[in-house]
Amino acid sequence: SKGISAAISGRFAGLVQQGLDPHACGNTMRGMDITLADLLDGFHAADQGGVVKLAELQSQGYVYLRP
Repeated sequence: SKGISAAISGRFAGLVQQGLDPHACGNTMRGMDITLADLLDGFHAADQGGVVKLAELQSQGYVYLRP
């Protein structure tokens, strides 16, 4: 969470309080040599990988929107 402005950090914290459940890809975190401590509070690690987490969520009815 280094270098994140207070405004962004506060907005993210508000979203987490409203029920946002953010996950970071465990494979990417390992590849970039970062841990949850490096991310904003509230993140969880998707230990099996982000693609697996996306597939799980899609099987539950969620839709993945690409920018």
